[in-house]
Amino acid sequence: MSSDTPSGYRDGIASRLFRDVLKIRHLRILAALDQMRQITKVARAFNVTQPAISKQIAELERELGTPIIHRQGNSVAFTPAGTVLVRHAKDVLSRIQRTEFDIEALRKGLGGNVRIGVASSLMPTIVPEAIRLMIQAAPSCVVTVSEGHFGQMLPLLYAGDLDLLVMRIWKPFTVEGVEQLSLGREPLVVVAGTDHPLSRQKEISWETALEWPWLKAASGSLAADGMNEFLAEKGLGPMPGQIEAASIVLSLSMMRLMPCLALFPERLARYHSARGELSILSISTGGYLSESNCFWLSSQTDETVTLLRECLVQAARDLFDN
Repeated sequence: MSSDTPSGYRDGIASRLFRDVLKIRHLRILAALDQMRQITKVARAFNVTQPAISKQIAELERELGTPIIHRQGNSVAFTPAGTVLVRHAKDVLSRIQRTEFDIEALRKGLGGNVRIGVASSLMPTIVPEAIRLMIQAAPSCVVTVSEGHFGQMLPLLYAGDLDLLVMRIWKPFTVEGVEQLSLGREPLVVVAGTDHPLSRQKEISWETALEWPWLKAASGSLAADGMNEFLAEKGLGPMPGQIEAASIVLSLSMMRLMPCLALFPERLARYHSARGELSILSISTGGYLSESNCFWLSSQTDETVTLLRECLVQAARDLFDN
């Protein structure tokens, strides 16, 4: 081992595991077990027997000198050591996958211009990381981003002026001639400025929340129609408010200036809450607009566009898994 390696790590209890034993198949098994929580399901997914999977896990435990899973009825749970191992396993697999499509993109010499239409609430979350991955994989390509809602963007997709749409949806639906792929789920939460009277209340009903002005989605958008349906299911009227503001930046500014409410992606809301810029209110949104989907024309076969879809999937996996 290199003399640069800290002496405390040269002959550690698990050094043989990481130097000689641990293989990519072990990492894939750990990641699958984290997702499925049952050895029988993992065995079926890998098209091997259950004892074969158990043997792989036992091999890791023997080399580590500590259990990595424990059984809970028909399911398994990770021990603290297993939790650390699976977290790093998923990170390594993610890096391997990124390397794969980076090399494939360079091999194909992908370039050109790919144009995407994005919902405002996804602009600060999935999309920046996907673009970073795209530029890393295909340095000669140009990514053009337009912001808007589904009703605005769909005609541009049909016309060929956009290659992909990345939107939040309220309920599953189909669109003629358009393929779609779920990227994952992230809740929206209700937020307000830190000095808003509701920010000091622990339990808030939708009836109370609707007594205040809202920064709401544009009329006719999936978001607006979905919210009206969501409220109607609760026996409530449409959302009040004179401001239709899709912009996250504008919403933050307006909540500093007046006592209005808005909907933010949960992770973005937690970020701004930690900075003392807004408060997250205790109101359930019931999964409203929590799913993010990618849309493209069924006839679309451009490899650069396909690569960007893969980058979006990877970015979403990184966001939602963490």
